[in-house]
Amino acid sequence: MRSHMDDRFIEDFKSFAQAEALRDPDLETPLGQLIEGLGSVDSVNPEPGPTLPVVRDHLGAALDAASGAAGSLLRGVVSGLSWVQPYLEHAGEPDMDALRAGYAYAPIVGALDGGLSPLWFSDAVFAGAVLQGPDVVYPSHVHKAAELYWVASGTARWQKGDEWSIHGPGTLIFHD
Repeated sequence: MRSHMDDRFIEDFKSFAQAEALRDPDLETPLGQLIEGLGSVDSVNPEPGPTLPVVRDHLGAALDAASGAAGSLLRGVVSGLSWVQPYLEHAGEPDMDALRAGYAYAPIVGALDGGLSPLWFSDAVFAGAVLQGPDVVYPSHVHKAAELYWVASGTARWQKGDEWSIHGPGTLIFHD
């Protein structure tokens, strides 16, 4: 088990989400669902995952540039994260191979899937960190679940429908 101090992350994450809900009342419902889900998590002791080139090459600079509460939260847990490159089923597809070479994610809160383990178990919430290297384009896609993204560092070019927007550190993006 991690120490009680490590579990402080969950309380800090809930406080961060509460502050964001006050700042943007239009997001009160999805942030409230996140806060509620974070209220019933269990600590996990995951095995460290492999080191990936994109993490080795870009995580340090991303953390150095991370600002605000999202950056602080990320710095508080990053040493325990296990990173993975997604979409192995698309290996050999040039666009997806380019994405996978410069993209990794790490679960922080979520389900235990028998492979990669989050730091906290929840069957209600998935929260993780995404590292996307320079000039990496994530293809258009659709999810069934609502998603909240906080930009901790760098610049996010975001597409929703036909509209593009650019977001910097500290931005909260809601994708319903």
